Amino acid sequence: MSMNVSDLRMDCHLGEKCYRKKKQHFYERRHRHLEKLLEEYQDLNIPTTFIAKLSHQTLREQLKFLQEIRSDCTTVEDSLQNIGKSSPVSLSPNKKLTGSPMSSSKNNDKSSSNEQICSYGEKCYRKNPKHFETFSHPHLNDLIKIMGDKEISIPPDHKTEISLETLKLQLSFLRRNEVSEDSEDHIQPSSSSSRSSRCKHPEEASCKVYATSKNEAQAQGYRVVVLDRVKNPILNKLMAAAPYNFFLTTISDSPQTHNEMLSLTFAELVDPNLGQLESSLQINFMVQFGWLLAQYHIMGHRNKPMTLLYGDVDMELDRFKHFLTPVKVKPPSSFGSHHSKMMVFSYTDDSIRIVVCTANLVESDWDNRTQGLWISPRCSVLPKKSDTMAGDSPTNFKRDLIKYLSAYKLPELVPWVKKLQNVDMSAVRVFFISSVPGTHHSPAGHLKHDFGHPSLAKLLNEHIDISDNNSYPVIAQCSSIGSLGPKPESWLLSDMLSTFTSGKRHGVYSKPSFRFIYPSFENISSSYDGLLGGGCLPYSRKTHQRQEWVTSFMCQWISDHRHRTRAPPHIKTYCRVSPDCSKLSYFVLTSANMSKAAWGVLSKSGSLNILSYEAGVLFLPQFMIDRDYFPLTEELADENAPVFPMPYDLPPTSFAYSDIPWFIENIM
Repeated sequence: MSMNVSDLRMDCHLGEKCYRKKKQHFYERRHRHLEKLLEEYQDLNIPTTFIAKLSHQTLREQLKFLQEIRSDCTTVEDSLQNIGKSSPVSLSPNKKLTGSPMSSSKNNDKSSSNEQICSYGEKCYRKNPKHFETFSHPHLNDLIKIMGDKEISIPPDHKTEISLETLKLQLSFLRRNEVSEDSEDHIQPSSSSSRSSRCKHPEEASCKVYATSKNEAQAQGYRVVVLDRVKNPILNKLMAAAPYNFFLTTISDSPQTHNEMLSLTFAELVDPNLGQLESSLQINFMVQFGWLLAQYHIMGHRNKPMTLLYGDVDMELDRFKHFLTPVKVKPPSSFGSHHSKMMVFSYTDDSIRIVVCTANLVESDWDNRTQGLWISPRCSVLPKKSDTMAGDSPTNFKRDLIKYLSAYKLPELVPWVKKLQNVDMSAVRVFFISSVPGTHHSPAGHLKHDFGHPSLAKLLNEHIDISDNNSYPVIAQCSSIGSLGPKPESWLLSDMLSTFTSGKRHGVYSKPSFRFIYPSFENISSSYDGLLGGGCLPYSRKTHQRQEWVTSFMCQWISDHRHRTRAPPHIKTYCRVSPDCSKLSYFVLTSANMSKAAWGVLSKSGSLNILSYEAGVLFLPQFMIDRDYFPLTEELADENAPVFPMPYDLPPTSFAYSDIPWFIENIM
């Protein structure tokens, strides 16, 4: 049986030079040269006279993966045929269940004998599932025993020391732990049998598909691999992420991130549990359209209306116009780009959800690269005849998002603006910050601009109190660097540092230090994909030779606590952290790199010139946790103000004398 899922899988861009030795890679990407070799040498005995781009040993390992994948697909197909073509097959590739959950008493006995009881007792506010694997919580076990196998619900008369939302999340962790314990004795170790068992238990599903043909069975195999990185239900993840709703993308080659509650794959964004999808708006720079469609398809969405604003796409889109409305966006300047990355999902009940992120819509960006995402609450529809700007948040998120979309002046966006006008965004607690190309004039002064870095400065001046003698260093972290000028004061330590240190001042303050997290050559060479991992970091040696002073500010990319040190950062963030790394003044997640094209340049007259489209969100503690800082340590955190999930380790580690920045020429 041949692995015919070319409608879902993209060709590996490395072709015959592919060096990968991870089975998952060969499930997700097609390798035509290996398919031909396997047809010719089914026993894997490649003649010594065969000339290969790689070693024969590597070829044999890769061909063995293809053999196993074909076997897996046969297993999936047989499983589907046993169920019946007309029966709905529910896929949950992560839950290895073969029976009902074990009794609560069994779990209680096991926890009492092997686990230490949590010292916080009923006041425990933790949302980390590992905490509940390590420590016992008798009060939660008692609740599980009362509920039995029923859906998690809290008795009306139950008194709790923490919020009901947190309590339900903790109970879901215990329920999941006891299920996994019960199923361990029934699972066969081989990958093919485990995949078969996953497909035979529709009651544990999160994605419903229908088995109608061999191709569907093979597509099912692809779903298993893609969703194998998803170890926790998306609704539980959203509960765990509150109140920040800030996630990083799951890293294919870092298994620890597959279990992390604050890690997401693209497919999870269109999980039906988030809402019954009606249509979507995708705004991005680079698009691999086949891969994008595959992410929708594996979650059961086919031919759902989509509006796509893009800068570059890898195929002709005319044949998809029965459901796709594509618009290529060209900034006025050839030095600018349509660099924004965001999504709007519209559901059948007219509610919407917004995602602002840093990843392109290409497979490699969601594979072994560190990306950031902010996900909005589900915004319900407003009562009819409501004012068009009703339902805005205290951060004016709705107003600023609509202002940004309106700046495109595209008729294709008019229906989406109307959708956004008709929903309630009052629960959103981040600010929307953006850049729109053009020369912007503000009669009220440069700090009244709606776009670019002055818009960030305006928000910080309105809401941030400068304290501790302005000692909080500024930390910038991005994936590329533009032309910043011949010296630090040309733009970086003048316009930009002034913006990043904006706030209400109560006296004269000295200028704080500036740190710049950008990968070194060593960071990239030791990444999961080796030097090719630096393909998302387009900083050029030619640009650097005009501003070598930048190196003195540079720090390594290290993310050990998030298991992403070997996953090159395509994420872009800007923040201020206290000298002892215990407090965070604010945090920006954005598509904007450190460049004048992205943030804009102010003229002496006060006008602002921007070359690119950018989109991001600003987190301010006053609006999210009612404090003047985000806690970065457990000692300062509590249930209502959890530790902010920084994407990198603190404090930043400066470049050593021998370190050099990563340059894109290393792979050209």
